[in-house]
Amino acid sequence: MVERDIQAILNELVRRANESTRRLRALEERDAVIETHVSTLEDSVLKITEGNRLLEEKINERLTNIENSIIKINNELIKINKNIEKMVKRTELKELENMIAIFNPMKTNFVTKEDVERIVKELR
Repeated sequence: MVERDIQAILNELVRRANESTRRLRALEERDAVIETHVSTLEDSVLKITEGNRLLEEKINERLTNIENSIIKINNELIKINKNIEKMVKRTELKELENMIAIFNPMKTNFVTKEDVERIVKELR
């Protein structure tokens, strides 16, 4: 009977050791799966981070190009404004046209000295 009790205790100890070993293997497998998932997530985060870095560089480059273009446009506008200030105004041009029209011999009838003398004699 003592031998049976010892055998039963040994069997129970072996069963518990096997159960603990099985649980330990299950935990190790879960740990390996979690480790794989974490590694995959880390790789994904690294790829996304790299993609974001490249995208940020492209955006910064485009912003720099846009800024340079705006500076060039501003410089051209300043030149255009200076040229516009130098240009003749519409009123000045009309005044000049009127002056030319007044002194244009093709459109204006000039009177000679003889014509004036003849008109004066006729009026007397």
